[in-house]
Amino acid sequence: MCAWLGGPYLRSIVTRDAAVTTWITETSSPIAGLVDLHPLYPGQRAGADGIILKIGNPRADRTALTRAEADLDRATARVTALAHLAAATAQIIDERAAVAVRYAQLYKQDVEAELAGARNVLLLTQQRVGLERNQAGRLASLSRTGNASQSAADAATGGLTEQARSLTTMETSITRAKLHREAADAGIFMLDDRTDGGDAQRSLSDARLELARIEADLAIAEADEAAARQVADAARQDYDRRANAGVQAPAGALVWSLLTGPGAAVEPGVPVATWLDCKLLLVDVPASDVEIALLKIGSAAEIVLEGERRARNGRVILLRGSAATIGPHDLAAIAKGRRPGIGQALVQLEPNAADGEACPIGHAAYVDFPGLGLIDVVIARLRL
Repeated sequence: MCAWLGGPYLRSIVTRDAAVTTWITETSSPIAGLVDLHPLYPGQRAGADGIILKIGNPRADRTALTRAEADLDRATARVTALAHLAAATAQIIDERAAVAVRYAQLYKQDVEAELAGARNVLLLTQQRVGLERNQAGRLASLSRTGNASQSAADAATGGLTEQARSLTTMETSITRAKLHREAADAGIFMLDDRTDGGDAQRSLSDARLELARIEADLAIAEADEAAARQVADAARQDYDRRANAGVQAPAGALVWSLLTGPGAAVEPGVPVATWLDCKLLLVDVPASDVEIALLKIGSAAEIVLEGERRARNGRVILLRGSAATIGPHDLAAIAKGRRPGIGQALVQLEPNAADGEACPIGHAAYVDFPGLGLIDVVIARLRL
């Protein structure tokens, strides 16, 4: 009776009916296109870039990219044109500023020269008025005594009046010259006919206003160029994603199967390859439903791989009854002891530096659970 009840358990610890396995990861095509002529075949490892195969779409639409690049070219050309225009306008401003400064200097020098001359003439006129006044006074005295004619006295008085008028005119000219000089210090260049002579200043102001307008347009054009460049970059990235794509796995992953051949046409979402991560090794352990019921997640396990003598440590990460075992769609290898009515325990193998390179998928293994013995199985079966 005990032999019959513990038979499956005894058989599992005597025969190496477990198998080293790992999870299968299936990858799909991200775009529609043709598989390249040099994919990685089963058994080959993914390089540092993780590329298993590349897919190219020679019919990818470039319309959006071409339009975005044309918009960027126009925006760049506008920025360049406005930058040149701003530089030319700045040069014109420098030239007009120099002219305006020189004009102001010459205007002030001319007014000062006129003012100096007027002051000299005023001094001479004042002296002449004094002489005329003395002459007129003498002739008036002589006329009253009969020693000079009245006409001579009247002529002298008329000459004095004329000189007085000239004196007033000179004083007026000096006053106007002073006003012009003071106005020039304030940037106002008044001409003798009372018109504004600040054409150079106005021309300079107009050029500065034009430069400000150009710089504002240039700032807007630069913002437009930056936006157009972002759109072009996005369009280029979108085109690259639609025209070329790589099916990737982690670096060093082992290609398990290639589901399509070189040059084959694929559609988005169609599986194209499967790969394994050999750094994560599992052991598929056939176990009776009683053993499955007695084991716990995290239970310790001792594993001896085929060809090895040293036992490795492991721990249970998944338990399934015989009605719900995991099959070859998810696992790279299935234990040879798998048959109807047998449950399943997945044990994660203690990592080994050489396992990643050797990748012993499918190797037979012996697994023992130290916390589970024959007596435990018999008691469980008898429901004691």
